[in-house]
Amino acid sequence: GVYCLRRARGRRDGTVVLQGSDVGYAFVERTLPRLREKGVELEAYYIASAELFDLLPAEERERIYPETAAQEAMGITGFTLATMERWVCSGRGRAMTLHPFRQGRFLGSGPADRVLEEAGLDGESQFKAILRYLDKPAR
Repeated sequence: GVYCLRRARGRRDGTVVLQGSDVGYAFVERTLPRLREKGVELEAYYIASAELFDLLPAEERERIYPETAAQEAMGITGFTLATMERWVCSGRGRAMTLHPFRQGRFLGSGPADRVLEEAGLDGESQFKAILRYLDKPAR
């Protein structure tokens, strides 16, 4: 139910939790390559099913997604902010979390890439938000 998409190599700059195939694909295809170019070392987790994750013993859940990760993580979700509260536990991480309703309105409809862009969930928006979370310039 929870998968580690990427482990940091050496130092860890931060943790990002992704929920929803739309933001997951944008992250893997667009965001992650840009982060690598910049030398950013992230732990990235993908949430597929909280229910499946809950079926695991507590020790296994802690091994897969440690409490320390939840305390430092920011999230990116195609769902609502409330669905991230379990995975992103700090106030700062929640404030930095991207979700479709950040702008206080419902999104339009259309091609997926355009809707992601309108929501600020596309690869470029993710890249910039992660750099803000890490307090790094976007150059």
